[in-house]
Amino acid sequence: MECSRIIIRSRGESPEMNEKVMILSSVHGYNDSRIFYKQAVSLVRAGYQVELHARADFGERVEQGVRIVGMPPPRNKWDRLLGGWRLFRRALASGADRFHFHDPELLPWGVWLRWRTRRPVIYDAHEDLPRQIHTKPWIPGPLKGILSRVAHWAEKGMARRLSAVVTATESIADQFTSAPRVEVVKNYPLPFEIPAGEENDGTNRILYIGGISYLRGYREMIAMMDHLPEGLEAELHLIGPLQHIDPDNRERDRLRRKRIYLHGRIPFQEVQSWLARGKVGLVCLHPVDNYKESLPIKLFEYMAAGLPVVATDFPLWRQIVVESGSGWMVNALDPRDIAEKVTGILTDDRLRRRMGENGCRAHRDVYNWWNEEKKLIGLYQDLSGN
Repeated sequence: MECSRIIIRSRGESPEMNEKVMILSSVHGYNDSRIFYKQAVSLVRAGYQVELHARADFGERVEQGVRIVGMPPPRNKWDRLLGGWRLFRRALASGADRFHFHDPELLPWGVWLRWRTRRPVIYDAHEDLPRQIHTKPWIPGPLKGILSRVAHWAEKGMARRLSAVVTATESIADQFTSAPRVEVVKNYPLPFEIPAGEENDGTNRILYIGGISYLRGYREMIAMMDHLPEGLEAELHLIGPLQHIDPDNRERDRLRRKRIYLHGRIPFQEVQSWLARGKVGLVCLHPVDNYKESLPIKLFEYMAAGLPVVATDFPLWRQIVVESGSGWMVNALDPRDIAEKVTGILTDDRLRRRMGENGCRAHRDVYNWWNEEKKLIGLYQDLSGN
């Protein structure tokens, strides 16, 4: 695909005093794509000293210019509560010029850090927390509305006392109107490059990459396979962590006989290898409020890799997919509809290539990290000395 080999340099200007940034997360792994591969590496390229404290199975090392200081996974819920305190103490001792944290549970520590240091503190809101609460199966139904309202009040109230809020979408940004500054930095992908020797071999591989749950279409994607023509010999590869799903060995064997493979979480570096070998990418999330205004990274990774997209027919997603000509919309609750759209793509090579090329072009021109990187660097430059 024409966008597979693009290389674009950061256009950020170097800080005058080589300022130090400390990035904190008690929930995410150090190699989270948004936190490490995009934001931290971009800040290094822009001339900042970057120190990342997040979950890792090692103590300390340097990768791509980022000093990573690991935090072991919590042993229990009490240990997790202490994670914020540990990060707060590390932050005070770091001598950093600014702080950037990524978890709602760190908000109280972020407010205290701002008060103690008088230096810029940024909160990065990846998700719409109040809406997200309604999708949690472990929260009793009657409590979801109450907890959602409490989360809204607490999150927005504490964000007012910080220097800025970075959000992944405009709809999340709308929740922080009282914050001193809000910057939308979307989670668009980095340029896609086909790894050596990882071209598609002709196999009809259908991909889903991301967290796997019932609300994200697990049942419907599996049921879709029963409605595909047998002659396609299509394979479904579900790549990502299973969330509240625990198939036993017998169930996994049954799925493999139907050419359905559960790969679990894979390293970030392997994602592009799988994308290079796929033919169609699925984003068939259920029509719940938390998803309707989301911008799932998998959608844009498929486009960057030149994979036609089959996506839930949300108005926001329709605007992206249909206007770019990069795929088709479906009723995510109807396995037959999903199968029909997938079959149409897999049986028409000209259509598949055209959709893939359109997706590449849209990624290159609009939906890429470099456009978002400029906004992140601009925010940091504006906060310098505040």
